[in-house]
Amino acid sequence: MPKSAASPLTTAGRIFYALAILGFGVQYALYGHLRRGLPLCPIWLHPDTILAYALAALCIAAGLALLTTWRTTTVSLILGLLFLGTAALYLMHFNYVAYDGDGRTLFLECLCLASTALILHGLSSGSKYSLMPGRLFFAIAMIIFGIQHFLYVRYLSTLVPRYLPGHHLWVLGTGLALIAAGLSIATTIEDKYASYGLFILFFGWLVILHLPRILHALHNGDEWSSGFVVLAFSGTSLVLAASSGGITAAKPSKSAPRKERPWRP
Repeated sequence: MPKSAASPLTTAGRIFYALAILGFGVQYALYGHLRRGLPLCPIWLHPDTILAYALAALCIAAGLALLTTWRTTTVSLILGLLFLGTAALYLMHFNYVAYDGDGRTLFLECLCLASTALILHGLSSGSKYSLMPGRLFFAIAMIIFGIQHFLYVRYLSTLVPRYLPGHHLWVLGTGLALIAAGLSIATTIEDKYASYGLFILFFGWLVILHLPRILHALHNGDEWSSGFVVLAFSGTSLVLAASSGGITAAKPSKSAPRKERPWRP
């Protein structure tokens, strides 16, 4: 595991994730209150300044720590547990998560951010107790995200750039890809290729879809938040690829070959 933790895939994924967390922290610091578009904390907790600035300080400190590899194991575990806790808070309004697309998306985004931190902790510490749940949470989220592409085809097709033909086909194809990748990661069948595919998908969205929308509306916080989420998911895909070799059971070592006695006439 330490070898995987130092791999280029893990390094790149950690940097992408750290930049996203840092971006969330800056947003909380600028807004000074909880905001609907930010998935880290439900707005019904009370949109006061103290909680927003506390989250800002935590995210900025954690983002900088992950960027500089300062106590990565500890910081990633804290982030993983924190985001798991905030994901659980979304379930306090279960109907909002179960029956509303926006609520379900915010909950799943928070769960994915938690899973990334858990995978990073597993890679840096060698613990399967954080690595495996992190992978499973992300896989489940991808499957549900994929299903949502079929449920909200009409709306999602409006987000596809106009210069791309067949908007509905892009949405349906993306939904199938997310479901297939989630199943692959959950079952560990060709999961490394699935992780690479997710990276191409998410990073492609970031460049083709989200960056133009951010540049077109620089003062729109929702666009920035969506961009940071996709940046984090791009990082998750890379750390997933790095972790794929570390979840297989170790093969039993072969016993040393028996030394043959020299033949004597």
